[in-house]
Amino acid sequence: MNANELTVSIKSLAGASTADLVGIASRSAFTAEELGELGEKFGTIRSIVVLALHIVDPIQTVRFYSGQVYRDSAIAVFFGDAMLRHTCWQVAEILRQAGFQAAIPRNLRYGGEGPTHKVSYKKAAVLAGLGALGNNQLLIHPDWGPWLYLRTVVTDAPLPPDAPISFSPPCDDCGRCFDACPCGALSAVGIDRKVCAERVGYREGRGPTVLRLSPHGQINCEECMRACPIGTAPPRLEVQHSTR
Repeated sequence: MNANELTVSIKSLAGASTADLVGIASRSAFTAEELGELGEKFGTIRSIVVLALHIVDPIQTVRFYSGQVYRDSAIAVFFGDAMLRHTCWQVAEILRQAGFQAAIPRNLRYGGEGPTHKVSYKKAAVLAGLGALGNNQLLIHPDWGPWLYLRTVVTDAPLPPDAPISFSPPCDDCGRCFDACPCGALSAVGIDRKVCAERVGYREGRGPTVLRLSPHGQINCEECMRACPIGTAPPRLEVQHSTR
């Protein structure tokens, strides 16, 4: 199977699996520093397969913990992300059967110390033509807005990359996400990631903008996404607001 046939096989998963979109980004757009230890331990990376799941139901945004907070959990995962990861394994299997290596890296979200196998999903998705970066620092799809989960698979297969799309979110004359942010983390100069992470409880599993469903389930803040004029937000789950 040549590179073009392999790409067709991988992209056929779009709409036929838990991934609604599949694109290819070139590894050459990423520096060695961006890939961190992933580039050192994996070996030669030539392509990054980017997968996206359209969020249409609020249950997809629920984050489940095995413990009651992030730091005490062996498992901490969004339901929609877990759905998308299944297709990542399908992509990896296609690549391995064709004689190539494949790995599923983690997302470089808020940075942090000691990157191991993290890749910026948003940068890869922009390069693969799945959308453009908005002022809310999220990937914006022309039709679905920010309502996407992203995942990637890295491989040594020389897959032909896609090109970025000619789409610019109408952010310059908007500012709705700035006004909607409950902690003021978003502004015209970017995002204060520390403030955002603390308020949505990403690390602790709690925070003023977290909706706790149970001791093991929560929904993090979505206000900047819900304020975006592009796409249709899923309905809100009717749950009691709690910081416990």
